[in-house]
Amino acid sequence: MENNDKGKYVVDLMIDSSHSQFLKQATVAIQAYIIVRAIVDAGIPCRVNGFYSFFDYTILKRYRNYDDDLKQTENIFEYSCEGCNRDGLAIKSVCDALYTRAEENKILIVLSDGKPNDIHLPTRNSGKEFRGAVSYSGGIGIDDTAKEVRIARQRGIMVLGIFTGDEKDLKAEKLIYGKDFIFTREMNRFGDIIAAYLKRIITS
Repeated sequence: MENNDKGKYVVDLMIDSSHSQFLKQATVAIQAYIIVRAIVDAGIPCRVNGFYSFFDYTILKRYRNYDDDLKQTENIFEYSCEGCNRDGLAIKSVCDALYTRAEENKILIVLSDGKPNDIHLPTRNSGKEFRGAVSYSGGIGIDDTAKEVRIARQRGIMVLGIFTGDEKDLKAEKLIYGKDFIFTREMNRFGDIIAAYLKRIITS
């Protein structure tokens, strides 16, 4: 028998659902289902959200809540991609609920292409700005997302970024997640990567 003195675990999985992930959505859904099944079978509460932005709103689509039964995990196959992505706000929204969980070990895993990008289309109510800029992209989006990741870590959440974008965008991913990110070109290994990360966290 081995005593675990680290306490209990809870995992949140956030999946970028912006249009840039469109060609990968089937593979992402399959891999997410595999890893979530494994997490739930191990007795660890797990929540799954997709996120994207549409006009002035960031939308979180919940595929599974912490205490849903195993059948609910199949909702992940409804994963679809559209719109833009405002990563910082999505991370903040998910973490606000994660902070209230009683588990000692809180883990947030974010799958994205590392390019926060939410450019507003002209509308009747145009003119809303984010820190003086109309579009949430480039350095503005990267800095805001990095800030929310830092806040989450300072408040005790372990945050891992899984990067599925182009190699030229690796610098942005490093600025956002620091050393705790993984770059992979093979989306069919997404589940293996998360499993290895969780094993390292739990056993180290």
